[in-house]
Amino acid sequence: MWRSICQSVPGRRHLIDDARCQDYGLARFAGDAARGALVACVSDGAGTAALGGHGARVVCESVVKLAGEHFEATRTRATVQASDVIEWCREARRIIEDAARHRQQPLRDYASTLCGAVIEARRSVFFQIGDGAIVARRHGAIGVVFWPQSGEYLNTTSFLTSDDYLARLQVCVIDGGFADVALFTDGVERLALQFDAQTPHLPFFLPLFAGVRAASDVDSLNGRLRQFLTSESVAAKNDDDKTLLLACRIADEVRHVA
Repeated sequence: MWRSICQSVPGRRHLIDDARCQDYGLARFAGDAARGALVACVSDGAGTAALGGHGARVVCESVVKLAGEHFEATRTRATVQASDVIEWCREARRIIEDAARHRQQPLRDYASTLCGAVIEARRSVFFQIGDGAIVARRHGAIGVVFWPQSGEYLNTTSFLTSDDYLARLQVCVIDGGFADVALFTDGVERLALQFDAQTPHLPFFLPLFAGVRAASDVDSLNGRLRQFLTSESVAAKNDDDKTLLLACRIADEVRHVA
């Protein structure tokens, strides 16, 4: 079983402009306890994109829904392949393209990144387009799955809506499951990563994972996560929107995935 929390908060820059948060995150448990998986996604809508926040939400909801349908259809273990992830990304992009045509707007108005994870007992699949990162832990070891994708110029990255999105899509298939996973957008990078060593910042993650694992009230923990992300000390490090999703495998407990 898995327990997860997730919060998306507007950065100080957006609060000054009275703009909405353009990040989104979502986690669900797909399938049954024996043959299912944690499915988690976060996305950052580009600040220069008029509907980047809408694109971020569509991307996450589409991928999580498609992964859930996959497990409902197959009902077998360790079935997710890199080809499945590629197809989910294609379908999510197609949904965004349909929305853009319906509103008669350019696709770039929905520009959004994607960090995703599907973690089964026997296989884990991670995938990413753009910045942000995924940190995962098992057997006591913790690491960054993909280093954030940064463009040639400052504050540039790749998006699912980019023409070359398939070339930019990174997919990693690993045998075995994981105990803990965190997905976050670029507004959290400076808090969560050691850029000189390209490693996770352990004093950031270890207390957070311990808090999720020990929590008896997930709603209260979500509230405390939001307070942390909107605190003055965190805002001073980065004025961008921030999304942080944390999930821990909880043995022998009632399933609760936020």
